[in-house]
Amino acid sequence: MQALNSSPLGLRQQSERTSGGVLRPASTFGVLATALLLLFGGSAAAQESSREAALFFSDVVNYQNAGEFDLAADEWKKFIEKFPTDPLAAKAQNYLAVCQLQLKKYVDATTNFETVLKKYPQADFREEAMLNLASANYAWAQSGNPAKYAEAAKRFTALLKEFPQTKFADQAYYFLAESLYMNGQQEDSLRVYDQLAEKYPQSPLAPDAIYAKGVTQEELKKYADAEKTYDQFLAKYANNALATEVTMRKGESLLQQNQFAAAEKLFELAASKPGFELADHALYRLAFCALQSDDLLRAGNQYARIPHEFPKSGYAPEATMLAGRCYYRAGRLDDAANWLKSAGRQGGKYEVEAGHWLAQVYLQQGKAADAESLAKAVLPKAQGSEFLVALKMDMADAVYDQPNRRTEAIGLYRRIAQDHPDQPEAPQALYNAAFAALETRDFGLASSLADEFARKYPQDESKLDAMYVGAEAKLQTDQLPAAEQSLKTLLAEGNQRPEAARWQLRLALTQYLQSKYADVEKTVGTLLPNLNDPDLVAQANYLLGASAFQLNQFEKAQQSLAASVKASTTWPQADEARLMLARTMNQRGQVSQAIAAAEEIVAAYPNSQILDQVQFRLGEFLFAAERFAESAAAYQQVLTKSPQSTLVPHALYGQGWAYLKQPNAAKADLAFSQLIGQFGQHELTIDAYTGRAIARRAAGKFPEAIQDLNVVIAKSNNPTQKLEAEYLKGVSLVDSKNPIEAEKVFAALHQQTPSFASDDKVLYELAWAQRSQNKNDEAAATFQTLAQAHPESALAAEAMYHVGESLYAKQDFAGAEKWYAQSSAKSQTAEIGEKATYKHSWALYQQDKTQAALQGFGEQVTKYPNGPLTSDAIFMQGECFFKDKQYDVALESYGRVDPKRLSSDEMRSLLWLHAGQSASQQKLWGEASKWYAQLIDQVPDSPLVGEAYYELGWAAYNQQKTPEAIRYFDQAAEASRGLAGARARFMLGEIYFEQKKYEEATSQFKRVVYGFGGENSLESVKPWQAKCAYEIGRCSEVQIRGADTAKRTEFIAEAKKFYGLVRERYPESPEAKLAQTRLDALAQL
Repeated sequence: MQALNSSPLGLRQQSERTSGGVLRPASTFGVLATALLLLFGGSAAAQESSREAALFFSDVVNYQNAGEFDLAADEWKKFIEKFPTDPLAAKAQNYLAVCQLQLKKYVDATTNFETVLKKYPQADFREEAMLNLASANYAWAQSGNPAKYAEAAKRFTALLKEFPQTKFADQAYYFLAESLYMNGQQEDSLRVYDQLAEKYPQSPLAPDAIYAKGVTQEELKKYADAEKTYDQFLAKYANNALATEVTMRKGESLLQQNQFAAAEKLFELAASKPGFELADHALYRLAFCALQSDDLLRAGNQYARIPHEFPKSGYAPEATMLAGRCYYRAGRLDDAANWLKSAGRQGGKYEVEAGHWLAQVYLQQGKAADAESLAKAVLPKAQGSEFLVALKMDMADAVYDQPNRRTEAIGLYRRIAQDHPDQPEAPQALYNAAFAALETRDFGLASSLADEFARKYPQDESKLDAMYVGAEAKLQTDQLPAAEQSLKTLLAEGNQRPEAARWQLRLALTQYLQSKYADVEKTVGTLLPNLNDPDLVAQANYLLGASAFQLNQFEKAQQSLAASVKASTTWPQADEARLMLARTMNQRGQVSQAIAAAEEIVAAYPNSQILDQVQFRLGEFLFAAERFAESAAAYQQVLTKSPQSTLVPHALYGQGWAYLKQPNAAKADLAFSQLIGQFGQHELTIDAYTGRAIARRAAGKFPEAIQDLNVVIAKSNNPTQKLEAEYLKGVSLVDSKNPIEAEKVFAALHQQTPSFASDDKVLYELAWAQRSQNKNDEAAATFQTLAQAHPESALAAEAMYHVGESLYAKQDFAGAEKWYAQSSAKSQTAEIGEKATYKHSWALYQQDKTQAALQGFGEQVTKYPNGPLTSDAIFMQGECFFKDKQYDVALESYGRVDPKRLSSDEMRSLLWLHAGQSASQQKLWGEASKWYAQLIDQVPDSPLVGEAYYELGWAAYNQQKTPEAIRYFDQAAEASRGLAGARARFMLGEIYFEQKKYEEATSQFKRVVYGFGGENSLESVKPWQAKCAYEIGRCSEVQIRGADTAKRTEFIAEAKKFYGLVRERYPESPEAKLAQTRLDALAQL
C-alpha cells in the first residue's frame, strides 16, 4: 500500500496509461514504413532498365503494395542477384529493407538500409532511406534490444543534419528525443523536445513533445520546470485530449514542491472533469494534499469519496482504509472504527493494516480485550506484511493494559524486539519491556533490557526514559558505571524535569560507590544550596562527608557529616551517617568521642542493618585507645551476633592482635588459626600467618613459626612482608644448587633488595637459571629488568641482545629493533656487537625498512669485515635491493657473496634463486639459468627446487626454447605441490594451447584444478586454479566452431561447466567476471 506521505504513481507508468500512444507507440514505425512504400510504389522502370528488369520490378512492387512482404522480400533478393547493375537495383535494395522492416527483421533491414546509403549516396530516395534506417533501429530497440536506442538517436541526428528541411523533420525530432530518453539521456531529450515544439508548432506531434518534456522533467525531479512546461501546454493546447491529464500533472508538480493548496485546486478540477479516466487518481491526490495540510477530517472525507464515487477504482480499498486512519488521527474514533471495519471486511492487501489501526482505536477506547482478540485474529494473515510488527505491538499493549497480565506483556514486548530488531517498533517494544520489568520489580531484567536499549537505539526519542529505567535498575544490581552514565545523560538532557534533584543525588551515590569522591563533591556542591527537603539535605551532606573522608579530608568530612546528622535522624541512612561521623572523629584523634558516638549508635539503632560495622569500628576505636581487652570483646560481638558478616575475618584478625597486645599468645594463636582455617583465601590470611608466627615464636613454637613464615614467603605479594619473613626464617636456602631453588633465591633477593650492589649479577644469574628451565619469557623479562635497572653494567649489552631475541622470536620486530640498537651501541665485545648489528638490520628488514636495513648491513660489514656473519650481511644487502626491485644492484651484491660462508642451506638456496630472478628481471636469461642450476645441483633437497625448475622453464620459454621449457616446467610440477607446481602446470597448458593441442592443454589445466589438494589447496594456489578452470573453458570454446553437432554440444557443456566452476568456486577472482561473460555468450548458442 501507499503510506499517507507517499509519492505519486510512477510518471512513466501513467504516461503509458494515459497518453494515447504519445510515448513510443508500437505501431508508429509501421506507418512510416508504409508511407515510404506508397511513395515509391508507383515508380516505373527507368528508361535505362531492360524490359525484363522493368517487368520483374513492377511485379515485385505489386507484391509489396499488396502487403505480401515475405514474398516481396524474396523477390527483391532475386532481382538484386539477377540485375545487380540495373538502374533499378538501388530501389530494389531499398524496398528489400522496407519489407524486412515490415517483417520486423531488424538486423537485415538495418544492414540493407546501410548498404543502400553507402552504395548509392546520390539516390533520390536517400532522405527516406535515412529516416527508415533510424526508424528500423528505433523499432529494433522497442522490440527488446534497448542498446539500439543510441543507434536510433545517431541516425535521426544524421538525417536532420543532412536534410535539415526534411518533410519528416517533426517526426525525426520527436523520435530522436524519444530515443535519447529511452537511452537514459533525459537531459538531452529535453533540448530536442523544445526544438520540435519551437520549429514545428503546428505539427500534430508538438503537443505530444511538450507533454513528454513535462513528464521527463517530473522524472528528473525538476518539478518547477515541469510546472512551466505544463502551463505552456495548457496555454497552447487547451482543447487537446491530454489537457485534463496535463492539468493533473501540473498538480503533481505543485504537490512535489509542497504547494498543496494550489495542487489541490488542480486535482479538484481534474477529478470533476466528466469522463476523465484518471479522476480517481486525481481525487486520491486531492485527499493527500488535504492530509499534507494537516486537515485530517477533510482528508478523511475526500478519501471516503473514492469508494463512494468510484467503487471499482483500484484506489477504493486503500482509500477506505485511509479514511479510517484520518478519522482516527482526527479523534473521530467511532467513524474510524466503521471505516476500518469496512476496510478489513474487504480483505486483500489492506486487511492487515486496517486491523492494526482498528486495534489502536479499541485501545484508545479502553477496549483492551477487544484489541487483543482482533490482533489475534489478524496476525495469522500478517506474515510478510509491513504491519506484522505493529499488530504484535497491539497485542502486547492490549495484554499490558490488563494489569494482572503485565509479566506476560514483558515476554511479548521482548519477543518483538528480538524478532524484529530493525523495525521502527523495536525501540518502543524494548523500552516497554524494561519499564514493565521495573514495575514488576524484576530489577536484573529491567537493567539488562535498558542496557540493551542503550546499545541498540542510542538516538531513539525514548532514550531518556530508558536511561531512567536502566539507572534505577542498575543501582539495584551494582552496574554502577552504566548507572552513572545514564544519570549524567538524564541530567544533561532533562535538567528541567522535577525529578532532577533526586537524579543528581542518585548520580552522586553512583560516583561515591565507584570511589569518585571528587566528582561527588562537584555533583552535590551545586545542588545543596537549593535543597529544602530535610531528608535530601541529610543525604547530600552525607555524600559530601563520606567522600571527604575517603579523600582524607577529615575536618571537612566532620563538618558535613555533623550537618547530615543534624538535618534528619529518620532518613534511611541516618545510622550510616553517624557511623561515618564516628570514624572521622577517630581519624582526627578524637578517640574518646568516636567510642562514645559508636556506643550511641548501638543504643539508638539496635536493629540497624549495619550493626556489625558499628561493633567492628568500636573494636578499632578501643584498640587505638589501648583498651585491648575491651577491643577484643567488641570484636567478639561481631563474631557472636553477626556470624555471616563479611567483617568476621577482619574481626578475628583485630581480635588476634588485641590478644597479642595484652599479651595473651595462646588466645592470639587461636584467633589467627580460626581466620586461617575458615577463610583460607581471604586477603588477610597471609597477614594472619605472620601474626600467628609471632604468637608461636612468643610461645616458643619455632618449627611451627617457620612453617607459617614459609607460607608467607610462598604466598605474599608484599615485598616488604616477604623481606621480613626471609629475615625471620634466615638465608639458608641461598646455598641450594638446584636451579629451581636458585631461581627462588635470586628472585627473592631482587624483590626484597633492589638496591643491592650486585643486583645486575643477581638478575643475570636469575635469567640464566630461568632459561635453564626453559622459562624463556621469564628470562627475557629478567634480562629486560637488568638492562633497564643497570644500563651501565658490563652485562647490559648482552641482556639487551637477549631481550631483542625474545621479541624477534615473537615477530615483534619494532620492539626487537629498539633493543638490538641499544645492544649494538652498548656492546664492548665484537661477538655481541656483530650479532646485535646483524639482527638490528634484520629487524628493520622485517618491517620493510629496506634502506635502513641496507645501511645497517653495510655498517656491519665495515665494522666487522672478518666476522662470522659477514657473508650473511652481504647476502642480506642483496635481499634489500631485491625487495626494492633494484634487480641490477641486487645481482651485483649476490655476486659478492661466498656461498660457503653463508650460515645455512636455506640462505644458500635463496641466494641462487633470488640471484637468478634478479637476472631474469633484466632478461639475462642465460645468466639466470646458471644461478638456478647451482641451486638444483648444490641443494637438491631444498624446498625451492621446484621454483628453480619453474624459473628455468620461464627462461627457456622467453628464449623460444619451447621443448626445453616444457621439460623444466614438467620437472617443476613434479617437484612442487605448491605455487611453483601450479604455475608450472599452467604454463604447460598455455604452451599446448598456443600449439592448439587443446587436449594436452586441458589435461594440464585440470591437474591444477583438481590436484594440489583440489578445493583444499593452499591459498597461493587458488588463483591459479581459477585461471586454469577458465582456460579449460577457453580450450573447449575455441573448438566449438569447427566441431560436428555431437562434439559441439560436448564442447559447449564442457566450457559451461568450467566457466561455472570459476564463477561458483572463485567468485572474487578476476576470471569470475570473464567467465560470466562467456557463460552469457554461450547461453545465446
